[in-house]
Amino acid sequence: MPCRVVAVPAIRSRRAPTKGDQREQALVDAARGVFRDKPIGQVTIDELAGAAGITRSGFYFYFESKQALLAAVVDQGIAEADVELAEWLAADGLDRAALRRGLAAGLARWKVDGRWLREAFLAPDPGPDVMQVRDRLVDKGCTLFSARIERDARAGLTVGGPPALLARMAVNLRSTMFADVYADPGAYDEDELLDTLTDAILRLVYGESAR
Repeated sequence: MPCRVVAVPAIRSRRAPTKGDQREQALVDAARGVFRDKPIGQVTIDELAGAAGITRSGFYFYFESKQALLAAVVDQGIAEADVELAEWLAADGLDRAALRRGLAAGLARWKVDGRWLREAFLAPDPGPDVMQVRDRLVDKGCTLFSARIERDARAGLTVGGPPALLARMAVNLRSTMFADVYADPGAYDEDELLDTLTDAILRLVYGESAR
């Protein structure tokens, strides 16, 4: 890294959330619940508006389409994924315990929100609004993962290989396995799956899972 950037604390706005902000968030929260229960293609605008306690015309004041609302739901969901792995991404070396904790938190979220997460992240064509958000946020997640691998590569801890490619493989492996668990909850023992997934990611990057 050519230089060290010193972060200056931002001056945060003291503005309290407006009623509009609250209604928009209520729509996102309501949609998350509705999308848990039925396929996105079967959900109507009236259903989403009713779940949030607003009218159909009120819905269109905040979102131009169901896909735009889903994109907002996806945006918040990926922000949660970043938080789940934040401890491990900030560390150095294997730190197996931190990685497993992050994966466990992610699995718990998928067990609740797996229906819309699968449709948003694994469907080949979730719609342009969702695709744009998906691409941006997946790239962000891979970038954070890649930066950690690059840091450990400079310290001679990794087995080699392009960090960006290794990061994408690890991220895709995580999503694919969590989607499988949601689709067939009884197929795997949860502790065994988390242990195996943790070790698989560590071996992919470091050639080993524990020291």
